[in-house]
Amino acid sequence: MKNMIKRLPEEVIKKISAGEVIENPASCVRELIENSIDAGADSIVIKIEGGGTDSIEITDNGTGLQRDEIPVAVEHFTTSKINSFEDLKKLNTLGFRGEALYAISQVSLLTIRSSVDERVENGWECEFEAGVQKVCRPAPQKKGTTVIVRDLFFNIPVRRKFLLSKREEGKRVLSEIISYALWHHDIEFVFYEDGVKKLDLTKGDFAQRVLAIFGNDFVENALLVRYDDNNLNLVGFIEKPDKVANKVSEQIILVNGRRVRYDQIRKVIYRAYDIPQGNPYFVIKFNINPEYVDFNIHPQKREIKVAPYLKLSERVFSIISKRIADYRKDLSQSISDVYLPSLKLLKNVEESQATRQLEFGEILRSVGEKPGDSVEEKLKTPGLWQAHNSYIFVQTASGVMIIDQHAAHERILYDKLKKRNFVPQLLMFPILVELSVREQEIFRDYSELFNSFGFEYRVLSDNSLVIDKVPSIFKRVTRDDIKELIDSLGEHPGLPDQLDIFIKTIACKSAIKFGDPLSRDEMAVLVDELFTTEAPFHCPHGRPTIYFISLEELASKFAR
Repeated sequence: MKNMIKRLPEEVIKKISAGEVIENPASCVRELIENSIDAGADSIVIKIEGGGTDSIEITDNGTGLQRDEIPVAVEHFTTSKINSFEDLKKLNTLGFRGEALYAISQVSLLTIRSSVDERVENGWECEFEAGVQKVCRPAPQKKGTTVIVRDLFFNIPVRRKFLLSKREEGKRVLSEIISYALWHHDIEFVFYEDGVKKLDLTKGDFAQRVLAIFGNDFVENALLVRYDDNNLNLVGFIEKPDKVANKVSEQIILVNGRRVRYDQIRKVIYRAYDIPQGNPYFVIKFNINPEYVDFNIHPQKREIKVAPYLKLSERVFSIISKRIADYRKDLSQSISDVYLPSLKLLKNVEESQATRQLEFGEILRSVGEKPGDSVEEKLKTPGLWQAHNSYIFVQTASGVMIIDQHAAHERILYDKLKKRNFVPQLLMFPILVELSVREQEIFRDYSELFNSFGFEYRVLSDNSLVIDKVPSIFKRVTRDDIKELIDSLGEHPGLPDQLDIFIKTIACKSAIKFGDPLSRDEMAVLVDELFTTEAPFHCPHGRPTIYFISLEELASKFAR
C-alpha cells in the first residue's frame, strides 16, 4: 500500500525543532549564557549536576523579566532583540531567533525565576514541563534571572542515549563557558560541577583572562597578535613557532562573541606557520562589522559566513605571517646582542664561493685565514657551545636557544636547493650503484630530475650506473644515499610535489648528523645561515629546529 504524505503532529514538530537547537547540556548552557549576556549581566554563576543531564542552573544579575514576560519568553519565536528583518543586518546581541528558551522548555523540566526589582521579595517563578506552563508564583529573587533545567531530554529517551558520559558532557559545558569567558572578560564567571568550584574568573582584560584560564606557560610561550581597522578588530595569542610540536592543542576562534568552527581560517593560520606537521595553539578574537558576518546559517550558530568584501583569509594570513616574522627578527637580534656572528665573514665566504656550498671545516681556508688563526678570537663569541655533539646552545639577551644541528642544517640546505644555490661537484672516487628492477624503472622516469640537480652519471648496464658528480651541497655521499634518493621518488608516484620530496631527501642526506663535532666557528656560521632561511623554526619535514627558553621560564623552574 502506498504511504500517504501527512502532516506531523504538533508535538513531534516541537521536539524535532528543539533537537536542532539543543543537542546536549553544553548547547543548553550556551543558549542560557547568551541570554544572560544580552540581559546586561556582569556576573554569571553556572552550576551543573551529572554533566548537566540531571540539572543546570544559571544565575545572572541582568535586567531580569517581569511576571508577564516569563511565559512569553518561552513561546516560539519571541525575542526582545529585533523588530524587523532589517534589524538582522546590524545585530550586536548574541541571540535573536527566539528559539532558545522555547527549545529548552520542550525537552526538560524548566524553571525560570526573575525580578526587575532590587527587592528580593518582588521576584516571580514559573515552571514548565515539556513546554507547558504548570505554575507561576511569587518567589524570592534579586534583580536578574535564575534558569533551572532539570532532566534534560526526559521526554526524548533516544536523545539521551546519544549523550556522552556525564564526565565528558561536563567537559563540553566547561569548554562552552571558557569560550564566552574569553570574549566577555568584563563579566565575572563562576562555575560549579557537582558542588565543586571549577572556575572563578574575576573581571579583567583579555590577557588576564587568558592567563587565568590557561596558565602562565601558555602566555609565556605565545605571541600577542593585534590588528584594527573600520570593519575588523583582531586580538589573540598564537604559539611561538619554536614551541610548536605534534600534540593536542587548544585552538579557539571567537567571532563577535561566539566560538565558531572556521576551518578556512584555521588552515590559513597553519599556512602562516609554514610547517607540514605540528599543531600550534591559538586563541583569537575577531570583532567583525555585523553587516559582513552571518551566524544564521547553523541552528547552533557554530558556522558563519563572512562577506567576501572583507578578504578575511588574506588579512589573517598577512597578520599572522608578519607577527611570526617579527618574532624571528627579534630572536635573531637577541642572539646578536650577546655574540656578534660574523656577517662580514659570511659575506666574504659567499662572494668567494659564489654558489658553492660551504663545507664545515673549510671556513678558515675560504676566507684566506691561516690554519693557526682563530676566527673565534676576532669575533669574541661567548655563550655558544655544543652538547653531546648534537645540540647547539646559544646564549641570547633574553634566555637560551637550543638548536638541533641536523634539523637546522637540513633547513639551510633545503632553502639553497630550492634556489638552486649550488654547482655540480666532481667526486674523487665515483660511486658504483647497482639497481633493482623497480629502482631502474624509477630512475628512468626521473633521470631528468637528477640531471637538473647536478648529478652526472654513466649507465654501465641495465642494472648499474656510475655517479661521477653530485650537487656541491653533499659533504659526503654514499651508495646507500643514492639508492634512498631513488626510493623516495617511488614512494609517492604521480604526486605533484615530487620535486619537493626529492629536495627534502637530498637536504636530509647532506646535512650534518647527530654526533658530528663542530667548532665554535662552524656553529656560528650554522646559526647565522639558519636565520637567513625562509622558515628557520622547522626543518623541511616539520620537526622543530629551535627550542627557546626565556630567562623568566628558567627562573620559574628554580622557584626564583
